[in-house]
Amino acid sequence: MRLRLPRRGPVRVVALTTAVALTAGAAGWFAATQVKSPADAAAFREPPVASLITVPVEKRTLTSTVTTQGSITYGKAQPITLTGTVAAGTGEAGPQLVTKTSAAGRTLREGDVLLEINGRPVFVLKGKVPMYRSLTKGAEGDDVRQVRAAMRRLLPGRGVAASGPLNESALSAIGAFYSKRGYAAAAPTTEQKAQLRLLERAVADTKEAGGQPLADAKADLAEFRRTYGISVPSGEILFLPKLPIRLTTVTAGAGTAPTGPVGTVADPALVVNATVSPEDAELLKPGMTATLNDTAGGTLTAKVTGLGAAYAIKADDDQESSSTGVPLQLKPTDATKATALNGQSVQVRITVGDTGGDVLAVPVAAVFTASDGQSRVTVATETGQTRDVPVDPGLTADGNVQVRPRDGAQLSENDRVVVSGS
Repeated sequence: MRLRLPRRGPVRVVALTTAVALTAGAAGWFAATQVKSPADAAAFREPPVASLITVPVEKRTLTSTVTTQGSITYGKAQPITLTGTVAAGTGEAGPQLVTKTSAAGRTLREGDVLLEINGRPVFVLKGKVPMYRSLTKGAEGDDVRQVRAAMRRLLPGRGVAASGPLNESALSAIGAFYSKRGYAAAAPTTEQKAQLRLLERAVADTKEAGGQPLADAKADLAEFRRTYGISVPSGEILFLPKLPIRLTTVTAGAGTAPTGPVGTVADPALVVNATVSPEDAELLKPGMTATLNDTAGGTLTAKVTGLGAAYAIKADDDQESSSTGVPLQLKPTDATKATALNGQSVQVRITVGDTGGDVLAVPVAAVFTASDGQSRVTVATETGQTRDVPVDPGLTADGNVQVRPRDGAQLSENDRVVVSGS
């Protein structure tokens, strides 16, 4: 409001005095409102009283999963080494040299030829015991049983017995197997044939004398014939514990001596290699189903095939992977889809448990353990009161936990439980 002052006289003086007094009083009042005592200032700086933060109890299905990253690749490569020599050709006494090699990347099946050495085949057969000797008629042992088993698989119509010494029937089947692959089985050498003729002549020469000389000659001939015939040279069979298998590398080139590893092999099926924490590893077991998510948004399923150090992969040729997790290996169920993802990284999700339906669930932060060791949640009522409800925690998933009220306590969907505040 604007004051109108008289133009002159005592009235004007009084009006001026009154206006000054009013202005000074207003300024003093405003200044007074801005001044606080130390106690008022401290009170102003105090934080507000904490309020309870609550969330509703939900009814939902919980699914617990283990999630990690993995890479799709072929199994760990293992070196392969020949364990003997092939049969020598007539009049041959030179070194053993590779005359025909294989291409890396091919799949080896039982009965396939891995290499040729001096023109002789090196067959791959299934077996855990290495080929440590040449097999002749009458031989017995694990290696003979493996050869018999292979002939039974490869030539089911030959009627080869599953066990027993290497007899004429089994050797005949081996000869037929070689012939079917385009080779001749190792027959007696020129020296062996000459030795047989000498022993047969000795029997003939001692017939007239009879007695002990004839008996000795016949015994020598029988002993020689016991092992005479088709043989299997130690270098012409390579036993591998698992077939089919993928030939990943070939290190033996044509014209070189087959010493040391001649190549590497790996399981032809693609696998997923990953690692998980020790805690997650305790939740996993072979046979569990996993979902693989690739970077393009595609999905495929896989099965857990193994856990632990046996499934560790090497970071390089000299040292093991530095990962501190537990190695995990899975096998994709769709080989065609997996082949398109060879060498790629995928997300691995493995379901380790679910509630099988809707259950009462609250955030993990809402559950606390009281001094008596009992798990509880605090329910806030509409009136601002709180009450503790004893519960049994169940499955935990994605930050939530299943709770079951115990001892007759009441807890229902949409009740509000305290997660923070006091």
